Amino acid sequence: MNVSSIAITGAAGLVGQPLLQVLADHPDVTRVVGLDVREPARRPRASEFHRVDIAGTRLAPLLEGIDVIVHLAGVVDPIPDEALMARVNVGGTRQVLDAAAAVGAKRVVRVSSATVYGAWANNPVPLTEDDTVRPNPKFSPAVQGAEVERLLAEWHRDHPDVVTTTLRAAPVVGPGAERLPARVLLGRPPLRVRGASPPVQVVHVDDLVSALALAATTDLPGVHNVAADGWLDADDARALIGRGNVPAIPEEALTRALERAWALGVGDVPPGIVPYLVHPWVIANDRLRAAGWTPRHTNEQAIREGVATLASTRAGPDPRVVAGVAAGAVAVTVVGYRVTRRRARR
Repeated sequence: MNVSSIAITGAAGLVGQPLLQVLADHPDVTRVVGLDVREPARRPRASEFHRVDIAGTRLAPLLEGIDVIVHLAGVVDPIPDEALMARVNVGGTRQVLDAAAAVGAKRVVRVSSATVYGAWANNPVPLTEDDTVRPNPKFSPAVQGAEVERLLAEWHRDHPDVVTTTLRAAPVVGPGAERLPARVLLGRPPLRVRGASPPVQVVHVDDLVSALALAATTDLPGVHNVAADGWLDADDARALIGRGNVPAIPEEALTRALERAWALGVGDVPPGIVPYLVHPWVIANDRLRAAGWTPRHTNEQAIREGVATLASTRAGPDPRVVAGVAAGAVAVTVVGYRVTRRRARR
């Protein structure tokens, strides 16, 4: 299919802004339209932009003549208001798909997350696109991500002539990447589970952008994993990340601590993240590589850059996170870990 016009939802986000520029510079693209609830800090002069809430706006009039829709908009980090999160993530996707059908789009691309595979003790290492999607039920971004994938698959069955692509990304690191899975993997906050040493894998934001550009300009049907080649064992990753003196906490105690902090509204790390600190959930990128994509950053390079970026933007976790030891067992009480809660959008 020849590409001439592409729309990007979530165009002001971490991934959307650089993707706007990459597609505006692409020789096969003549029109780029961005949609978001806020203006991008930077966007190509020739691009168009509409400031809209995708979940509450009829999008078809804004997307007339669009060939390809790259759907990045969504609440990425968990928030206590799961209904609001679902309105944006699930309801917003329905709106985008309705608009795609109305304007006769030929291709729809959606970014998902490797968290939809779930973190389970019996996961294969690595997971491939043929493995079952089974998100951990208490981690809302993964649960809603799986629901969005289901919606897209159902929509495709009703619109078989439209090429639909789902990119399942490893935790995204790099300049500006401060989303929860990446922050936790990079030790912000420094959470470790006693006895657990799952492998660590990431993807650099620039490599995710290049994968999206490929999917937007080439027929790439189905699901494709996006990650750096391979993975690191836990000790090697910890050496890159630093903070080696952070004590490991028993899984049950950490879960209770995060549950209490989340319920009190003094933490931005939900207890549902704990299985992802315990069990493996790394992914294979062979299918996307076979389609012509190559990551330019290794896990080591991406993690080093991620750690440097986080170090330059925040001083570290709030010191009001207190660990206590009770007689005979570890009991952890979180008095508070407060950061500015972000509704990160792609």
